[in-house]
Amino acid sequence: MKRKIRNLERTRKEILDAAFIEIFTRGFQGVSVDDIVSKTSLTKGAFYHQFPTKLDLGYALVEEVIQPMIIERWIKPLESYQNPLEGILAQMKKNIGQCDPAHLKLGCPLNNLVQEMSPIDNGFKKRLQTALSFWIEKMDVHLKRGQVDGFLKRDVNTREVAHFIVMAHEGFYGLIKGLGSSGVFGVLSRSMEVYFQAISTNKK
Repeated sequence: MKRKIRNLERTRKEILDAAFIEIFTRGFQGVSVDDIVSKTSLTKGAFYHQFPTKLDLGYALVEEVIQPMIIERWIKPLESYQNPLEGILAQMKKNIGQCDPAHLKLGCPLNNLVQEMSPIDNGFKKRLQTALSFWIEKMDVHLKRGQVDGFLKRDVNTREVAHFIVMAHEGFYGLIKGLGSSGVFGVLSRSMEVYFQAISTNKK
């Protein structure tokens, strides 16, 4: 029984991994089930055993791939920084500034789906809103910690800052994708640094 469960889990992961790459590259509507299956070692029957419809796959992609990716890329690393503002800047430079330009030109997987699918499917819209709200909430937890520890000014509304940071991250990706150039990151990064200086106590 355990072996069967592990096999089903591996099958699901293989499909989701292949789907993520195809959809990130070509968009959800630009990819068919056949396209995704062709990138795996599986049959179409195995696909439909896991995901009755393509929309079910898309929903799972948000919940099982993109949301965990937010945790690994943007939230969990902040645990290593006493000052969360330093951690946010460091992750931004690592995940955006040092990212392969070819990948950056494709945009952000989350933002791409927000732009493409939120206006036309409520299932996607709800799940994408949940992912964004989750990101803001977890970012706020670290900002509140930083404020308690004296790194953010007392009059700063950390929830508003969390909203702004997530908005800025998604905006960075969108502008880089729109302009087709990763060179604009330096300008965006410096603007974020100036903003952080304004809300910081400059405690070392």
